[in-house]
Amino acid sequence: MITLTLLHPIQSTPVQSWTFEHEPTIRIGRSSDNHVILYSAVVSRHHVELRQNGSKWEIVSLGANGTYLNGKQITQVAVVDGVVIRLARSGPNIQISLGVADSANDGKTQTQQIKTKPLTTAFPEVLPKTPLADLPNPPPALPPTRLDQAIPNREAQEDTIGEKRKANLPAPLFDIHTGKPLQVLHSLRDYQVVKILNQGGVGQDQVVWRQGQSWLARSLNPKWQDNSAAREQFHQQAQRLLPLRHPGLPQFVDFFEEEEQPYLVQEWVHGQSLGQRVEAQGSFSQERAIEIILQLCEALEYLHQQSSPVLHQNLNPDTLVQRVVVEELPAMDNSPEQPSPALNFGRLAVTGFLSLNTLATEVQPVAASFSAPEQQQGEVFAASDLFALGTLLVYLLTGKQPRLFYAQREQGFRFYPEYVPGITPELVAIVRKLTHPRPEERYASAQQVAAALQQV
Repeated sequence: MITLTLLHPIQSTPVQSWTFEHEPTIRIGRSSDNHVILYSAVVSRHHVELRQNGSKWEIVSLGANGTYLNGKQITQVAVVDGVVIRLARSGPNIQISLGVADSANDGKTQTQQIKTKPLTTAFPEVLPKTPLADLPNPPPALPPTRLDQAIPNREAQEDTIGEKRKANLPAPLFDIHTGKPLQVLHSLRDYQVVKILNQGGVGQDQVVWRQGQSWLARSLNPKWQDNSAAREQFHQQAQRLLPLRHPGLPQFVDFFEEEEQPYLVQEWVHGQSLGQRVEAQGSFSQERAIEIILQLCEALEYLHQQSSPVLHQNLNPDTLVQRVVVEELPAMDNSPEQPSPALNFGRLAVTGFLSLNTLATEVQPVAASFSAPEQQQGEVFAASDLFALGTLLVYLLTGKQPRLFYAQREQGFRFYPEYVPGITPELVAIVRKLTHPRPEERYASAQQVAAALQQV
């Protein structure tokens, strides 16, 4: 038996584990035909193979960016129990363990049994300093942070209570050495509930843990649990989301019902919302703003082209999260120590699904400022999602809320991009079409929007 464990890039805590019992060759890489799939730009399609040779295992590097052991690039070496390899100089760390893994059900470390179907995981991103406005509050983070975090060493963990009081920080959720939850509120089937993140509006979100990995479990607010319309709408939306697979979306992994309460389990997206980035750093350049909207267009085109189109209905700066990736800084003065990690923002992730806006008695001001006028009357179309592309683009360019550019003027009450300071005439024309009060007058698809923006 051999167990592979994906380690957090900063604290080296377990993120996810895979155990193989009868595989003579185990492939790791970015391609979907690997046993372990890691979505990272520096990971090759087929990066590493672990090959069994009698009673021993060998590591064989195949990736263009190399595989590293103790900071040195390797080509082919024997596996030593507990060894940690890094895929590329700035990629994910994988620990390799030989022998039987502990897999009890009482909160001890568990491994995920992989037989034939490979499990896809995302390379663990590190959280920025600013707390997320979106749902996830992942535990590992670079200090200082207001998010739940793992403490870098045992002495610091023992002194956590006093330090948290000084900094007004919440207690850590996971043990820094084992990756297991420090406190379990209750269980949902084989998931352990670690923390309830919110109970506002129609929905409720919880951090759950299973087999060495944390997830986000979305469900109904207990106040809405007995509402048959809410349960039916939640169930329908969850069933549409579960089969979706796109790098611009969270990974949806499970759906079940427990005591008449539906639960959708999805990836816990680690990153910083666009709202937080604008608040912290100001507006974006035109080139960068268009690049972000183009990524959003790609995700929307995928959603809208499903056999039963998936409409987001809640696009705003708080539901759009830029994943944070880790890159290495080169070691100074030929130091043998591992290079220090640096943060960089990566691909946009569209979160905030299952908003159940049509059931909510109150529309959140942030969402309302970006949403199409027909949504205020309970109607929603694919063109409603496209409307938000226009208001989001203006927000990224100016850092100002779209409500400031609504007015009663020559074309009636509507969004007027021509009064947005500094916006180019080419973008004015695109945003005016995107934000037309009548859905049929907008672009026909996200692909058309992307083509127009690429011309700019």
